[in-house]
Amino acid sequence: MATAQQVQEKLGGKLLGVQREGPGVPIEVQIFRVSDVFPVLFIEIDVRVADEAWRISLNYKGQEASLVSGDLADETVDYLALLVRTHLFEWWHTKDTERAAKRMGTRLE
Repeated sequence: MATAQQVQEKLGGKLLGVQREGPGVPIEVQIFRVSDVFPVLFIEIDVRVADEAWRISLNYKGQEASLVSGDLADETVDYLALLVRTHLFEWWHTKDTERAAKRMGTRLE
């Protein structure tokens, strides 16, 4: 099983910096932390979006968390990065309208 530090290093390398999704607002990932990998993959991400700073908490359980139970093959890291990136953009677009999305993020400034 990969450690939290290993997951943080591999995923952080793919996610730190500006992330774009089509013509929408870019999300700049500034800090990427993995505090736990089993039984829940827990990730905290500090982002800057449209001149706002936010801390996002992502919790992956079950099949998604089990992705880090083996070695971190490049394909696995790429898939996890896509999953996290997708959830960041979903959060941004739904944070004002969906209760679950509101709970995921805390505005920092």
